[in-house]
Amino acid sequence: MIELGVIDLSAEGRRRVAALIEKWSWVSPDSRAAVPHCSVSLLSPEEVRFNGSFDVYVVGPDLIGCDAAFLATIRRQIPNKILLCVLDARTYSFSVIEQLGRLGVDDVLMESATSDEFFRRLILLERRMRSKSRGVLSVVSGARGGVGVTFVAAAMVESLASKGRKVCVVDCDILSQDLTRSLKVSPHVSEGLRLFLDQQRVVTSESALECAQQIWSDEHACYCVPPPSSGDLTVYTTPKAARVIKSFLDALLLHFDDVIVDSSSLPATALNALYQGAERVVFVANRDPAGAFANRQALTVISGYLGPEATIAIVLNDNSVASASTSLLLREVLVAPGRDPRRILLPRSVRAARWPCSGSTPFKFLVRPFEALTSKPDAQVLHDSPEWKAALWRRLIGVFKLRAQAGEIRSGRKRGASVDALEGSVSARGGERYPMLLGQAPPPVDEGQLVSKPMLVT
Repeated sequence: MIELGVIDLSAEGRRRVAALIEKWSWVSPDSRAAVPHCSVSLLSPEEVRFNGSFDVYVVGPDLIGCDAAFLATIRRQIPNKILLCVLDARTYSFSVIEQLGRLGVDDVLMESATSDEFFRRLILLERRMRSKSRGVLSVVSGARGGVGVTFVAAAMVESLASKGRKVCVVDCDILSQDLTRSLKVSPHVSEGLRLFLDQQRVVTSESALECAQQIWSDEHACYCVPPPSSGDLTVYTTPKAARVIKSFLDALLLHFDDVIVDSSSLPATALNALYQGAERVVFVANRDPAGAFANRQALTVISGYLGPEATIAIVLNDNSVASASTSLLLREVLVAPGRDPRRILLPRSVRAARWPCSGSTPFKFLVRPFEALTSKPDAQVLHDSPEWKAALWRRLIGVFKLRAQAGEIRSGRKRGASVDALEGSVSARGGERYPMLLGQAPPPVDEGQLVSKPMLVT
């Protein structure tokens, strides 16, 4: 999203330049998917000093023909911005171009220029812009469905909001709208986003903000963008969809500190475009061995698309009955080539599992893991607290005692007892606490218990 400020003497002159930019922008449908989207605002010369947030300022020919020296005043008011002048047949000459260069103008363009010439200049000038103040784009993704992508995205919203940040989450699940319905956002679909994807409405910072609905009261600045109103996923598969989604998110980043994308249902083309512009990717996986190859392949693709400064956080969602060992997953599966991802263990929680359609998120039941997930990449979260160490030793001592009792029975040193009897006794006394000894899947536990204490797996 490139924000343009049109400057000219009269309102008629500003409207004429704006109409010219609109004509350049509305090129053939095949080419529109590849050109950057523009947001146009009209400014009088006196209003420039109060509107210094635009990327490019376009000066009309009327101002240049009347008083070109006034451009020096405009340049002092916007020293770090791009200044582009539009000339007509009356004002075009090499002497005028030489004067404009001395006054600080970056480039000039004729009114008779084509759309290709306009965007060629605009794209090259955009590379010279200083990085503007914008939010952080986080994409929550997974190799397949059912691993907890929506679960993690919802909790990240409240975790970031609890730190005083203004957050917006974008739901991309057209078929079920799981995130939107669980947070009780009404309506569940967005007509405005559908108009953007169909290119029936121009994406601007103001029109993009209209699609965001506030989730809770004023205590948290949290917003949600429902998925576009469509009966199938074909709305995401058009060639222009990836470009429109990226421009829409760029517009939201001008208003929010963090924008989180629940990438459920997004096709590969749109998802790869998001990876290229994301500052953070949260990859969610579970312990199911059947998804090992898919997880490894997806992390390889993500590592290739991410920028050099982007980070990856791998969330191991411990909610699967069929489970592989943590060490095997971290060593062979959850690996991002060429990168050093953060690894966070997300334990099971009975209360957090009840969050769907509650209007809240699982964050309050799993505070520590999600605080570690949304903290800065250089933050260290270690298992060195005295409470955690004491609980770990108590658990290990209990395991050793149970194994010693089982060994005594098998060796015949405890007559009248059997292994089956001991297993029944263990199940009655400590099976709920140590279910892995009996070959059972661990039951759901609360956040306050031991299994939820570790957060980063190193």
